[in-house]
Amino acid sequence: MFNYLQLKSIKLYYLKSWLGLFLFLAVLSKSLYAQILSPEISQPTIKIDSIDNVSKNEALISVFLDCRDCRESFIKSEITFVNFVRDMADAEVHLIITQRGTASGGSQYQLAFLGYENYSDLSQNLTYTTFDSDTYDEERSGLVKYVKLGLVPYLSKKEVLSDFNLEYTGDLRDIPSNNEDKWNNWIFEIGSNGSIYGEENDKSFVIENRLNVRRTTDTWKFRLWVNNNYRLRTITTPDTLLEFSTKRQYAWGQLVYSLSDHWSIGTYFGGSSSTRDNIELSYGISPTIEYSFYPYREFARREVTLRYGISPSKRFYEEKTIYGKNSEILLEHQLNFNMDYTKPWGSVKATMEGTTYFHDLNKYRLNVEFEFSKRIIRGFSIFVNTEYSIINNQLSLSAQGVTDEEAIANIRQQATSYSYRTRLGFEISFGSIYDSVVNTRF
Repeated sequence: MFNYLQLKSIKLYYLKSWLGLFLFLAVLSKSLYAQILSPEISQPTIKIDSIDNVSKNEALISVFLDCRDCRESFIKSEITFVNFVRDMADAEVHLIITQRGTASGGSQYQLAFLGYENYSDLSQNLTYTTFDSDTYDEERSGLVKYVKLGLVPYLSKKEVLSDFNLEYTGDLRDIPSNNEDKWNNWIFEIGSNGSIYGEENDKSFVIENRLNVRRTTDTWKFRLWVNNNYRLRTITTPDTLLEFSTKRQYAWGQLVYSLSDHWSIGTYFGGSSSTRDNIELSYGISPTIEYSFYPYREFARREVTLRYGISPSKRFYEEKTIYGKNSEILLEHQLNFNMDYTKPWGSVKATMEGTTYFHDLNKYRLNVEFEFSKRIIRGFSIFVNTEYSIINNQLSLSAQGVTDEEAIANIRQQATSYSYRTRLGFEISFGSIYDSVVNTRF
């Protein structure tokens, strides 16, 4: 076991390492601040001298596909009239695809086409929206169609344009002039799932039920989540049979009103219970106000928000807490800062959230999360994903403590003053500049 001085030393070491990592990134990317805050995307000078002097390649445009979970292999296999290249430095067109969920349960893809070299004056943005009822194939085929449409303007200087035919398959005359929504933007989802896992001496069972209700308009946003989760794990040892179970239930809601392009007000509300957290019942409300430094409509490329809320709540505990409480009324407030940028050179995300109780300001929690990826030079990029929390607000800890078995199975909340995780690395890529061929064998 670690003593107090050893734990304190570990905490100080990690904090120093964490701060050192940020300083390293700041020195490495001294121009990052100006690049992030620039409202326009600077067009780098791109040299494509390394492209082989082959007639086929000269007849096609070179495209760098920059996306996350966007069916990249399917896009490359379906679009054969461009050369997909491995590095942005070899591209004539840089395609950035970002994705967010919609109120209907579908997805909204933002496609940003950035032209370089001879196409530096040609940039455009397209939006593709899917529905919750769309199949996997319908969604990816629709995305490919929008990618194709966005690439067509860049073909004006290429010979491949002569091989295209333009065909319109719809008929605007068949579209009703007044489309009424009988559900008035309300969407309901009900689901249930279960899973089992087993070995000779270790078995587990999980069942979860859920309800989701939502409605989104330009002015109002409403969300309601109801969830019930039960987990049972059985471990057999030579001496005994151990059973561990946890139950968690919650009903959580959100109501938001749009004041302007930069301001929103609303509230969170709900209740929960959790055997792991020693909470028999907790319920409350949290009036909240948020300011967006950029217009909300620009969320796909840049987003910086500041949010503040006050949360009165009532708690009932399953067991008496370490503070001698069986129940209590609490008043908490939160301040949240969120930043998210997507740029041609990479992306940067940062979130900082602090919470504390009014009755005792020493009972607080501070959480910082940072994610950064950057293409340093051609073929070389770095990434960092780290999170650190200072925890001093565990009011629900049971006075009975945690047994060794419960600690190993992680079915009871344990006292801690911090938590952290870090993931970092680099990637070096070299070789052929082309990356268009898709081969799914094996």
